[in-house]
Amino acid sequence: MKNPYDYGQMFKMFDPADVQKVFDPNRMLAMFEPSKSPAFDLSGVFDMNRKNFEAMVEANKAAAAAYKDLLEKQMEVFAQLTAAARDHTAWIDETTGPQAISQRTEAYGAAVEKALILMRKLADSARDANEEAYTQLKGQVSEALEDLQRKPK
Repeated sequence: MKNPYDYGQMFKMFDPADVQKVFDPNRMLAMFEPSKSPAFDLSGVFDMNRKNFEAMVEANKAAAAAYKDLLEKQMEVFAQLTAAARDHTAWIDETTGPQAISQRTEAYGAAVEKALILMRKLADSARDANEEAYTQLKGQVSEALEDLQRKPK
């Protein structure tokens, strides 16, 4: 049975080496349909844009590392708050009697709730930053498309 709390699997999604494979230039260039133009030299296109491909791969590796870092920070927040709850429940166990179970449950519940709220805020901030970055580039993408459409075919 798979452990649902194994965050190692989640972190693997953001392994920079795996991200690099997704953006393999040969895979990307395969989107062109050479059958329509047999003389089309994809290797020449790659060679002309090698620096840009390499820069994109490096940028994507950095982004993957940033997301991995975000997940690690979320887990750090969770660990810190649940550790504080454990310390608090140890005090409860030492100073109270039968009501300790409900107080312990309440302390853990509050810690988990706060941790999850903070973890969601971290994720929301990252999502908002991504959306803002995309919005800033969207106009440039539109301009590039218009420019390509104006050129003779």
